[in-house]
Amino acid sequence: MPAPKELDPTASLEAYLGAQIRKRREAKGLTQKELGQMVFVSHNRIAQIELATDPPGRELIKLLDAALDARGDLVDLWKHVATPGARNYASLFLKRQGQARIINEYGLVIPGLCQTEAYVRAMFATGTVLDGGTVEEWTPIRLARQEIFDREDPPWYRVTLDEAALHRNVGGREVMRGQLAHLLEMNERPRTEVQVVPFGMLDLSAMGGSLCLLTMPDGCRTAYTEGLHTGQFYEEADQVARLALVYDRVQAAALSPELSAAFIRNVMEDRYAWELPPLT
Repeated sequence: MPAPKELDPTASLEAYLGAQIRKRREAKGLTQKELGQMVFVSHNRIAQIELATDPPGRELIKLLDAALDARGDLVDLWKHVATPGARNYASLFLKRQGQARIINEYGLVIPGLCQTEAYVRAMFATGTVLDGGTVEEWTPIRLARQEIFDREDPPWYRVTLDEAALHRNVGGREVMRGQLAHLLEMNERPRTEVQVVPFGMLDLSAMGGSLCLLTMPDGCRTAYTEGLHTGQFYEEADQVARLALVYDRVQAAALSPELSAAFIRNVMEDRYAWELPPLT
């Protein structure tokens, strides 16, 4: 068995937390697998925490604190790790999205995992979504996220779109026809479903922005919401449950994948059969 990877507790607060968890685990004579079983996660998840590659959420740190008899010390330390500004929530979400086994997504615009290259370029070309860098730099980064669908064992993916996402003219007629054709192609893939919520059917609780629910390999669920200039990643069970309810209500109002495909085709022909000035 290879020796455990050496930790540097001075590298960051996350690294210090991970080192403290390993120190307490080893003091109790527990393996990563045994500790994981005690807190209902995999040994890989414990390794991620100890190596500071993916710090725990509030509920998990409470379980770890209790399992390691830390008497609140780990929870207190975690509070410093989790203070606003200490974590890049968008980066954390994208990392978890790449690891997820099930992805349920709702959007008022076409989500990144569904976007064509032309659509991505049109979005970035507006300049309003760029925070430094250029279209040429950001486009391959966005498209690289879609590589998860090319894996031997890809995640299950369901995207539920507000009808407005189909009508919002990003980049012009040709770009939108290609984008909607891509949605139709995605709907034919194994493990992928594309559904549309027609105007007038959307639950008003979902009007604030996009929502993504992730189910990880160990069964835990997380959520991410995003508005115009804000994003928030959720790991606490009660918060994720509330957001899951919002998604379930939106998805319940959506057309079936088959009817959604017909709906998308109709929009392609009715709205993008002639050139319209882009709205972006």
